[in-house]
Amino acid sequence: MKEFISTYPALAWSIVSVLLALTVVAVLWQQVKWWWFNTWVNFPLIGRIATLARDANEDIAYPGWFSGERTLCQEYKNFVHVQDEHDFNEKITYLTKAGDNGRRSTPGWIWLLTVSMVFVEALGFSYVLAGYTIPGASENLQQTGAYGIAFLISVILVAFTHFAGHELYKSGRIKNARREWVEDKRESKLSTGTIPLARPQNSDDGLPAYTQLCNRVGAHPTYLVSIATLVIVLLIAGAATYVRGQVLEKELVARVTQVNKQIDNGNQAASDSLDMSKPGVTLPDADVAANHNADKKVAIEEADIDRHGGWATFIVLAFVFVFLQLLGVIFGYRWGFAGQNSAEAFRDIGGGRYSSYTAVREAYRRVADTAQARLAVLQQKIMARNSHVGTSGQHLSKTFRDYVQETRIADQAERQHERHHAQAVKAQAEASAPVPAQQAGSAAEVLQQLNALGDDKPAKLALLATLPEGLNAEVVAALKLQKEEKARQARNAELEDLL
Repeated sequence: MKEFISTYPALAWSIVSVLLALTVVAVLWQQVKWWWFNTWVNFPLIGRIATLARDANEDIAYPGWFSGERTLCQEYKNFVHVQDEHDFNEKITYLTKAGDNGRRSTPGWIWLLTVSMVFVEALGFSYVLAGYTIPGASENLQQTGAYGIAFLISVILVAFTHFAGHELYKSGRIKNARREWVEDKRESKLSTGTIPLARPQNSDDGLPAYTQLCNRVGAHPTYLVSIATLVIVLLIAGAATYVRGQVLEKELVARVTQVNKQIDNGNQAASDSLDMSKPGVTLPDADVAANHNADKKVAIEEADIDRHGGWATFIVLAFVFVFLQLLGVIFGYRWGFAGQNSAEAFRDIGGGRYSSYTAVREAYRRVADTAQARLAVLQQKIMARNSHVGTSGQHLSKTFRDYVQETRIADQAERQHERHHAQAVKAQAEASAPVPAQQAGSAAEVLQQLNALGDDKPAKLALLATLPEGLNAEVVAALKLQKEEKARQARNAELEDLL
């Protein structure tokens, strides 16, 4: 990586700039998407309006509309979150009763900040670990291994700290609800059953607030993830500090040994090169030994100073590491939801963009006004084209709001058809289901049920198999009488024809 940056600095910075631009686009995707679509719609010659204006065909399935009109309206409708006021208020009610009203999901920049800090911290000791996990490897391979180990440790720590913070927040809400339940002398049930987002949210309006919260969050706090996170953080912090310390001790021992070896080698060389013919050159052995010991002592003292400073640094780094993980837990506690369907409810009301239904209507009005302005331009171009090469003199007067209203009515009709179909299937299933023995009353009632089954002989046999022995015999006898009566009536009809 360093060689690549030093060799191709312009290319490296270009890649970094592109990545930063992609990050900004991803964060502001909705705004960028809206801006680009409006730019492309108005683009001359090849834009959407210019292209759709060349299609002068009427939409046969939808009288009064041209195909280009409906296409443009559909593309603008993709930016509209069509939602009725009751549905919006149901989502708000769910968030309020779950205690999540006013909270938001974790922002993207918080995720990026957390991952970056943990990755930088993990990279500091992953390089040390790489020397033990990849023994004998080259320097480049150890650096690659260090990046991989740092990535794995970052993923594990970010995930555990985030879920631990979320668990602490959720368990805290449940503990508060249980405390209120105890203070209320347990007069009501703590939970009457889970109420999902799909059910009417007024079904527990008469219950206390703690019951409403437990129906959507849960009634039992748990701290398994938090305990596991604490163990993992302390284990990694302790292990990283220990490994760093061992590497430091190894380097200090190697340095002291090298210094002692150099001193001994230097003394030996000095003795070998000493000219004994000159008087007064030779030092006494005691002085030589004292000099040697002084040099070795200085090396040992320097190693002790580096040892104390290194261990102090490692302890500080361990505290910084633990603080970063605590910060991740705080982020998980600060953002996120406790309710089982709160994230879905928050997403359905616009992900925090709308504080009330009035804001929803205002956003819809802005999109509708822009779409109507573009539709009017398209209609003028279509009518101008028809006046020159077309055969239809129809004046186009449809609006974007007409299109939204028609699609809304079509959706309601489709939902109503689905409900009718579901009710019909349910009624058919109930009619064909065998009646249990305890629900069968007299033989007359059983005969009515058999007649209701029509020609479904397997269902009739299944029904007869569930009857008690005595009632079964009565029904069989009644069936025989019915058959004989039908045969007698058939013979009488035949005689009447002969006569």
